[in-house]
Amino acid sequence: MQKSKLSPYNITLISGKEWLVVFFILCTILCVRLALEYRAYLALPFETPAEIQAQIINQYQKTKNDKPYWVLKLNASGHIFYTTSKEDLKFLQGRFVRVYGKINGKDKCSFFDYLRSCFFINFSFSLLPQQEITKPIKDYIVSQHTNKQNASLFTTLFFADTLHYSWREVSNLLGLAHILAISGFHLGILSLALFVVLAPMYRLLQRRFFSYRNEAYDLGAIILVLLFLYLVVLDFVPSFLRAYTMAVFGFLLYFSGLQIFSFKLLGLVGLSCIALFPSALFNIGFILSMFGVLYIFLFVRYFPKCNPLLYALCFNLAIFFSITPIVHYFFPYFSPYQLVSIPVSLAFVVYFPLMIGLHIIGFGGLSDSLLDRVLLLDIPSINYYLPLVPTFLYSALTFGAIFSKKLYGIMLLCALGFYGFLYAKFLGYLP
Repeated sequence: MQKSKLSPYNITLISGKEWLVVFFILCTILCVRLALEYRAYLALPFETPAEIQAQIINQYQKTKNDKPYWVLKLNASGHIFYTTSKEDLKFLQGRFVRVYGKINGKDKCSFFDYLRSCFFINFSFSLLPQQEITKPIKDYIVSQHTNKQNASLFTTLFFADTLHYSWREVSNLLGLAHILAISGFHLGILSLALFVVLAPMYRLLQRRFFSYRNEAYDLGAIILVLLFLYLVVLDFVPSFLRAYTMAVFGFLLYFSGLQIFSFKLLGLVGLSCIALFPSALFNIGFILSMFGVLYIFLFVRYFPKCNPLLYALCFNLAIFFSITPIVHYFFPYFSPYQLVSIPVSLAFVVYFPLMIGLHIIGFGGLSDSLLDRVLLLDIPSINYYLPLVPTFLYSALTFGAIFSKKLYGIMLLCALGFYGFLYAKFLGYLP
């Protein structure tokens, strides 16, 4: 007997006064988490030097007074610290270290700074013998590439490592940051790829042993478990954490026959992430991923159904223009070539799982020649930061669009106008 994969129900998850209970619970969780974080903040070595153990997640060189020095970005129990060294260091990214030093006063590192990042004055540091669990896998990936730039690209795509500066520059100028930084886009592609791989095996067993079970429920649960293991490997990267939390919420709602497509669900996911991980509120990747999903919801809600190819084109264009003002509050880079990110995004749906498969069998370097050509591109660009007040007004218009189709239309016109403004500055028509 054919089993239905879709629930016939579409019940609202939370309504009316129930939101007061939800807000109370989330506020309680947030207060507890902030209290724990503040306790850890007070334990930092502000006056008396002490040791911290951390992992070096980025390492790059700067120059001051014609003298080079290293900047090290450290991850200590989920918190970010920066420190410097004038020693002639080897490449230590990914290594664990014991750092002896202090923070130069609470005025240099407030509690809110602590939730983002603080500078740690190190007097000495030493390498620890422990290594990343994923180091053998990363070494296997690196061995398949002829240069460290391309190797860095794939360790970033697969493990959220810090991207090599050459690829970071290209991604900024071509608007590819959302593709290269692990987020909900990657979660969606991985979910689809896992479903394609697991579904034939499941159906074969289902016909013989458990024809009464629901394929969507079983495979959905299995895929979420596999993605959680991946989330642990990524050390709970905020943007992927948001996407995974939303996927879990969506699956539970789907399983329970409740409404899935809902702005309330998005708000609940965002608030839950902030309550459990307060530092997410200061994470740019998390903020941009939340806005990205919000613009997707707005498009799906208001744009009429039409030819699939036309709908896909309009979808990508609308999301691209909608999020541009928000992106330019955090990042200044603009180039008209950023429109290439739309076809690249479509191609990436195939390219990402394909490269995972090729790296597994040892042929990950097949696309290196193409990637080398991309790195050699001379991409003209300008820099422009959108000021706080216009960003706030555009954000307010975005949230207002949740309740009004007219406001959504006005928001899109503002986004297009801002893109036109950037293009005019690029051509030199505006100062």
